[in-house]
Amino acid sequence: MLFFGKKKKKEQQIDDAFEKVYQEIQTIDNWNDPKKLEHYILDSCEQIIGITKEMEGEKAEYRIVTSYLKDIQTIEQLPEELAQPLKEAAANIEELNAARNAYLKSSHNLTEEQFMILEQEEDDIPMTIHRMLENERYQDAVKKDKTILEAQKSQWEIEREEVAKNKKILRSVAITLFAFYGTLLVLLFVIQIMSNYDLTIAYLILFFVGAFGAFGVYLRTNMLQKQMRGAIRNINQSINLLNVVRMKYANVTKAIEYTKDKFNVHSSTELNYIWEQYVDAVREKERFLKNNDDLEYFTGRLMRILQKVELYDRKIWLSQTKALVDANEMVEIKHNLVRRRQKIRDHIEENRRIVQSERNEIDHLMEEHEHYVPEIMEIIKSVDKLCGLEKNGA
Repeated sequence: MLFFGKKKKKEQQIDDAFEKVYQEIQTIDNWNDPKKLEHYILDSCEQIIGITKEMEGEKAEYRIVTSYLKDIQTIEQLPEELAQPLKEAAANIEELNAARNAYLKSSHNLTEEQFMILEQEEDDIPMTIHRMLENERYQDAVKKDKTILEAQKSQWEIEREEVAKNKKILRSVAITLFAFYGTLLVLLFVIQIMSNYDLTIAYLILFFVGAFGAFGVYLRTNMLQKQMRGAIRNINQSINLLNVVRMKYANVTKAIEYTKDKFNVHSSTELNYIWEQYVDAVREKERFLKNNDDLEYFTGRLMRILQKVELYDRKIWLSQTKALVDANEMVEIKHNLVRRRQKIRDHIEENRRIVQSERNEIDHLMEEHEHYVPEIMEIIKSVDKLCGLEKNGA
């Protein structure tokens, strides 16, 4: 309990630091301002914390699924004196549930797989809906940033092409002027030789005109080079920011897709809808149990038999009585759990890679840019400590 208290306090300190830095960044509208890079670093830190918390939940879910698989193995290995009465009680419950299940299927838009997952996750579903909704909103915000940055990158690329075009035109003009100046110089020289006139004034005028033209070309060339360097710098910065935003978009999209796949839904709105359907179904089931003495009797008998066995969750088998009667159904449930556990394991590994990638991107940005408020480094150190990302020798 003391550990969790310290962890909560540490998270609150990080939240306070985030708030302080955001207050400095929030009023900045110029996308070229280095403070905007700090904004992306803070976003990355928040993503790392969020993904780490998600991984903790996934690890807990992984352990739960493993416990269900162990329960199945225990039930499959029951001695005959327990297995037979367990099967008989389950068969009676299946018969009594037949009418009710038919009603539930017709009145509630839930698949058996959805009902099973919702039943197992019912304590966490409200938070899952909230988190999915927040992820969808964050996805929209990141997508908007991505669109803005892509538009600005295109604008800077157009500016670079325009500057390159102007430099080419200026080069052609400079060559033309130089050729014209040389022609005039030769012409004056020929006239002076043939006529013996004193053309000193003409030479001086030609010299000053040439010098003025060369100076104008020089100034224009310097201005175009400066514009080109600025355009290239802006393009590189936009590419850097785009890489960060695209990574964030990919990460939050993966989190949303994982939840969609897990609950077989298309959005947080649909997940909320099937959750409401599940709650209604559970209420009807409870009313049915209260009003059916036979079902109550066999349910109690089933639970008394299961209490003689060491199981992680006995209550879940009240909704899985078909598996207690039909071995093929038990095999199917086992396969589903194995697939689900593999998906969880894969997602945990994917999240580990995402966290490391986010952290590497922070290091990359910190190496390229050094204009950060002091709180940034403290936040990064706190995030590393909270999420177990502290580097050896650090």
